[in-house]
Amino acid sequence: MRFLSIASISTLVLSAASFTHAASLTAAKRQIVVPAHGTTTEPTGGSVIAAGDAFPFKYENVDYCESGYSPISVFLSTTAPTDADVTNSGELADGSYVYKFGDFLIANFGLPGMGTPPPPTLTMPPLDGVSDGSTLYLSVVETYRDCPGGIQFEYGLETTTVVYA
Repeated sequence: MRFLSIASISTLVLSAASFTHAASLTAAKRQIVVPAHGTTTEPTGGSVIAAGDAFPFKYENVDYCESGYSPISVFLSTTAPTDADVTNSGELADGSYVYKFGDFLIANFGLPGMGTPPPPTLTMPPLDGVSDGSTLYLSVVETYRDCPGGIQFEYGLETTTVVYA
């Protein structure tokens, strides 16, 4: 019968502890949704919007991590999305929305525009299976880049209700 020496057992214990520590560091660096988020000022909550109608859109970002540019993604859902619906890529998970208006880039600090800025209007799409008078959820996922603490991306989720007509 072969016995492990004290040194071998110590090495195994230290290896296991190192692996556990490394795994916890990886988990700590995952992307997260923070309570801070911007505000959709247009459309206002409860606005009635018919399929095919253009409606005003204005989102005031919070720029939580003070980046030069703030990426946002805009979605329409039949149920209110939650933090759990936000993926590690800053999107809402498939099945948690019925329409994606697009990805846009907000310039901060007076920087020149890059990419596609948020448009001043969006158009309500026709939605199969959604009846007139239904409450919909216009959601914006704002991406915060290069946040302190070594977290590459954090996200804010803001939702405004609209009524489908």
